[in-house]
Amino acid sequence: MRVTVHQPEHLPWLGLLSKVAASDLWIVLDSVPYRKNYFQNRNRVLLDGRPTWLTVPVTAPFGTRICDVRICELPSWRRRYRGRLIQAASGTPGTDRIGDLLSVIDSAAPGGLLADLNLDVADWLLAQFDVKVPTVRSSELGATGTKSELIVNLCRAVGADEYLAGPSGRDYLDLDAFAEHGITVRFFNFDHPTYAQGCDPFVPCLSAVDAWSRLAPAELSPLLSGYHLSAS
Repeated sequence: MRVTVHQPEHLPWLGLLSKVAASDLWIVLDSVPYRKNYFQNRNRVLLDGRPTWLTVPVTAPFGTRICDVRICELPSWRRRYRGRLIQAASGTPGTDRIGDLLSVIDSAAPGGLLADLNLDVADWLLAQFDVKVPTVRSSELGATGTKSELIVNLCRAVGADEYLAGPSGRDYLDLDAFAEHGITVRFFNFDHPTYAQGCDPFVPCLSAVDAWSRLAPAELSPLLSGYHLSAS
């Protein structure tokens, strides 16, 4: 069984959806400390041709695990967030469909867990791209350790014999630790596709919501197929 281990990004980008689609199981890494000003509570969409952040305010003292981070109900954040999301989809084929995504955002309980919202959004996006891969949260597996040790223990907890790592894993993974437990490591390299955005030049690495809003449903799944795997 091939697994990928990745933190629960907010409004994930095409690369993460593709990596999940190439796996048999996504272990959602929510048992590690929250990283401020990263992609766990925000991502980018295009507004007037410019990458613009959509952010969920959170309460996360230093060292808080991702699974314990809560949404901070600042005045009008939902109204501002919804407004930007609607504006980003304005004039695209997704204009008439954006209500489905807004319903997912609106369903987040006031002061609820960020990870719950992120996974609800990720599940919705994966379904739009016709990806059907099960998930399990690392906080539910009881695995311990740091860095390579933690990933190896997570793989062992679910019976995985292959781990799909990102390209940066070449810099820090202890490959011998995986080999010791019979786990093959493959590195995932995503070739970002281009599509009509209505602006020039093309802006890559946005939330997958951008592609979803601009393309027909039948055009979405092929966007995730542009990757290659390597052993080193």
